[in-house]
Parts: sequence; structure tokens; C-alpha cells
Amino acid sequence: MDAVSLIYAGQETDTPWRFRLDELGWRDMVTALGHDTLPFAGLWCDGTDVHALFMLSATQPLAATLALEDGRYPALSPARPVSSLYERMAYDLYDAEAMWAVDVRPLVDHDVWSATAPLAASPGPAGGHKGQISFQPSEALLAAGGANGGAGPATGQMETPLHVAIAFSGETITRAETVSGYAHRGLAQRWRNSRVDDACRLSGRVAAGCSVAHQAAFCQAVEAACGSAVGPEAGLIRIVLGELERILLHLHTLSGLARGAGALVVASRYAWFREKLLAESALVIGSRLLMDHCVPGGASLRDATGLGDLCSRLAKLGEEIYPALANLWRTYPALSLRLSSLGKVDEALLDRVGLDGPVARASGRDCDGRRTQRIYQSLWRLTAGRHGGTAEDRALVLLDEIGESLRMLGEAAPRLGLTAGGRVDLTLQDGEGLGITEGPWGSVIYWVQLHAGRVAQVFVHDPAPAALMVFEASLPGQDVADVALVRQSLGVNAAALDG
Repeated sequence: MDAVSLIYAGQETDTPWRFRLDELGWRDMVTALGHDTLPFAGLWCDGTDVHALFMLSATQPLAATLALEDGRYPALSPARPVSSLYERMAYDLYDAEAMWAVDVRPLVDHDVWSATAPLAASPGPAGGHKGQISFQPSEALLAAGGANGGAGPATGQMETPLHVAIAFSGETITRAETVSGYAHRGLAQRWRNSRVDDACRLSGRVAAGCSVAHQAAFCQAVEAACGSAVGPEAGLIRIVLGELERILLHLHTLSGLARGAGALVVASRYAWFREKLLAESALVIGSRLLMDHCVPGGASLRDATGLGDLCSRLAKLGEEIYPALANLWRTYPALSLRLSSLGKVDEALLDRVGLDGPVARASGRDCDGRRTQRIYQSLWRLTAGRHGGTAEDRALVLLDEIGESLRMLGEAAPRLGLTAGGRVDLTLQDGEGLGITEGPWGSVIYWVQLHAGRVAQVFVHDPAPAALMVFEASLPGQDVADVALVRQSLGVNAAALDG
């Protein structure tokens, strides 16, 4: 039997796409996953059970649940390597041990917390280290001679807080591994038994620059759990906010890449265009960070009736400014050459870790989740992809997506500002729901469980774990000085990983 059939053979739950397996069924599922292409979206623990989420299609989830036995469960990482990051998180938070896991090192708890396994029924004692975190290398890094250099997390710059341990020969990296946990904020605990509005606000702080994607997915999950859906204009408002967020983050990323590559003129022009869009939109939307405008049941803007006119103005700015910016990027001396040899990502690596978004699209994958969302049907067009998989290809994909999103804003403008969006009153009943959006760096998925009118549990799938594995795998062969450029081109986000 294949993995899907094995999951469907499990015991039905109140959620139609989640099935409970016994340990033998779970082990059979792991074995089947070794030769099955079923996309894996994440694994999480709630203290009693462990859950694995898969996606049959871009919009159809399938989940398997297994009761922990003496705090243990068979690991998925032998079949889905990216699962190792989720397994390490489950162990750090719940003391849930993944048997036969490929990596058992701590992920976020580096023996400095006030209690180990803080979300377990009986948390453990405080960690013994009160000073600097010590790096625990993997066997593979030790076999490569161990780390003889590193970068981060505190560099005085604005990059994501992450330590990169590097083994290198001369100036060339031979092996690299990361140490995360510096941005851990205890989100899983803060979501537990929280008010829905508070949980929504918290979801907007998971990943900087991706607040709309996270809050829209959270709201969809809550609405699905309540058996409700927002109206067409409220849905379109969320789409507009998401596309504006995509434009702003891509401009920020491209500006950073240009600055790191020494193209300061390009960097300043992209930053200037981003600031111009922010200044234009903040008065209508109500903030520059785009936080807290997607709310359960609808959307909340300072002046929703002016959103259509705003989209028209932004699209016009795009027509006036974007073509020259795109041409500047493509023709600036040596910029393309500087990025063309950095961080090559091939299809085999993508298959191994399951990363989607612009990184995958720059390697020839057709994986834009917007094509499957009904509200995008009259807006979305096929975005021309790249196939080289280098930092240059990723930059050009981001550049194309900026132009595509600006066009979408212009086409959405006549359909906005008619009813100010509106908000659906939700009846918070016990249940589970799933929400999916296409964020700036790939798919964002929220699973939300409601109980007694509050949020009982939240699980988040973000591109961050897979992006981190791609980052580590793409560094060997690169120059030590190029670590920051590779990291930025892949959208590595330690805060979204650390939770």
C-alpha cells in the first residue's frame, strides 16, 4: 500500500482529513514514504499525540496522528529529511523522542532555559549553561574536520539571527551547519488557550515581512474551523495586501542583494521605490508593516473605501518606475556575474527537502500556489520561470514577481472600495481548520484547533525549515565571504524557524 492508502486506513477523527494510526500503521507509513512522493508539510506534537501533515494537492490536506507511547514515536526523518527539524523542536518543547531520527541535536533549547521540555506535562530542570551557547557539531561536520570558522548570530548587521559553523579550506567552504534558537519566542506556548484575536496578532509576528501571509492563513484556518468564509471583497482585500507585501519584501531582498554585491546604486534605487510605495499605501491601509489588517472574519483597514484608488496609484507608479528598475538590475555592470555562481540549488535537493516558492521556481519548478486559489483566477497569470537555480536566477524571479504583483493591483482596483470589505461574525465552535496562502517565500499553512471559544493549538508550516536545509546544502564550494549573499537569496528566516 502507498502512504496515502495507509493513512486513509486509519481511524477516522472529527476532522475529515485527519486519521489516527496505531504504531504499526505509522511505521508502515514511514516505510512507504521512503519510495512515495507525497508532499510533506510538517510534524508537531501536542504533548499527547504527534501529528504529520501532508498535502495531496495545493489545497487538499491529509494528516496522520499517533499517540505517544512513553513519550516516543517512530521518526519520519529517515523518509523525509526536513522532518528532522520538526522532530528536534518537538523534543525540545515536549520531550517527545523520535526513534531512529537522523538528527537528535537540540534545535532551540541549548541548555540555557529555566526548564527543559517546558510544554511537557512535567517540565524538566533548568539548563546548566548560563553563558554562551556551545555548538554541537554533527557527525558529518566532524568527519569533515570540524568547524574552523563561523558567522553570526551577532554581527552588528540586520541579517536573521543564526550561527553558521563553517569548515573551510583556504577560502572555500567544505561543510557548513547552522545553530538556531536565538530568535525563539515561545510561540507554541503563547498560542495555547489564547483568545482568537490575540492568537491572530501573534501570527503576524512569526516572520518579519510576511505578516499578511501568516495572518491570512491563520484567519482562513479559524474560519474553516467555524464553518464560515469571508465575502468576495474581503477576500480580495486580503489578496491585495498579500501582493503588496510580496512587492515590498522582494524589493527589500533585492536591495540587500545588490548592496551585498557592491551595486550600491541599484540598492538605493530599489530601497527608494519601496519607500515610495510604503508612503503611498500607509495612509489608506493604516500601517507600514501591514500587520493586523487580516482579522478573523474579514479585514481591517483605516480607509477600506479608498483601497481601489490606492491600487490604481500603485499600479501607475509601477508603470512609471518598474521598467527602468528592472532594466537597471539586468544591465548594471558585473551584478549578474557576481550572483551567477552563488548558491546553486538543483531539483534533487528540492525533492529532498520539499521547498517551494521563488527558490523552487528559479530552479525550473512550477509551484505557485496562487494558481489554485479561486479568488486569483481572474488575476493570476503564469510567471515566467528560470532554470539555473543560482542566486541570479532567484533575483530575476523576484524581479518578475514584483512586476506581476503590480499588474495584479491594477487589475483588482476596479473591484475594490465598493463595500469596505465587511466582516463576518464567527461562531467559535470546537473544531479544527486549515488555512493556506502563498507567501513571498512560499506556501504558509496554519492548522488551528479551537476549544471552548479559544485557540487550543496552532501549527505553522513556513518555508523556513526547508530553506535552512537548502542553505546548508548549497554552501559547500562557495567562498566564505559569500555566506550572507547566499542566505539572503534563499530567504532564510531564523525567527520563523525558531518559533
